[in-house]
Amino acid sequence: MKRNFGRPVQAVALSPDYKNDRTFISGGRAGEVVLTTGGRIGVSSNATTMGGATAAASSWLGSMGLGANTGKDVVLHSGEGTISTVRWSLSGKYVTWVNEEGIKIMRSNLHLDSSQTEFAWRRISHIDRPNRPGWEEMASVWKARAEWIDQSALDNDENFKPEDTTQQRDHTVTSPAESCEKLVVGWGGSVWVIDVFPDRASKSSKGERFGSAEVSTM
Repeated sequence: MKRNFGRPVQAVALSPDYKNDRTFISGGRAGEVVLTTGGRIGVSSNATTMGGATAAASSWLGSMGLGANTGKDVVLHSGEGTISTVRWSLSGKYVTWVNEEGIKIMRSNLHLDSSQTEFAWRRISHIDRPNRPGWEEMASVWKARAEWIDQSALDNDENFKPEDTTQQRDHTVTSPAESCEKLVVGWGGSVWVIDVFPDRASKSSKGERFGSAEVSTM
């Protein structure tokens, strides 16, 4: 059987270390971001037998450990409307998702020292959706697109010109030696370029350095 999520799912993102940790995150119209861990490896099925389409789907999902009744589910976040997008960062350290209220970024459980395990699945940032006409009605309809990219793949930030200066935010100048992961989100008529600094403390972390996110361009 295919995995029954028990809810309408619009986004699924596999852990970068899925081969070892059998972990993935899903979300959808139920408004919950769900972490699933411990899925077993499925068995292959012959798609030419009776119920071939179902068997083919079962084989494909089962090969990734997404068969029925596998893994443990934990709700990481809920209550803010439809989840349209979930993405792991290139390093695997962060997960972003978009719901009707805005963009969320969370520290994952990957690449943490033994002294930092308490930081796993802690949210480091919430970025509000634009407060413009039409967004209240359309936030759940417009499907957001989010991509983590290599900073070297982006053009120089000088090429990005914010159209609405009221949306610009103050941010600390990044030193050349400081590491940074870059996230680009397109949603409705807006695009965000977000810098995530793994060695900085977020505003809500009380000085603990497990990541901070800042909007560099909107």
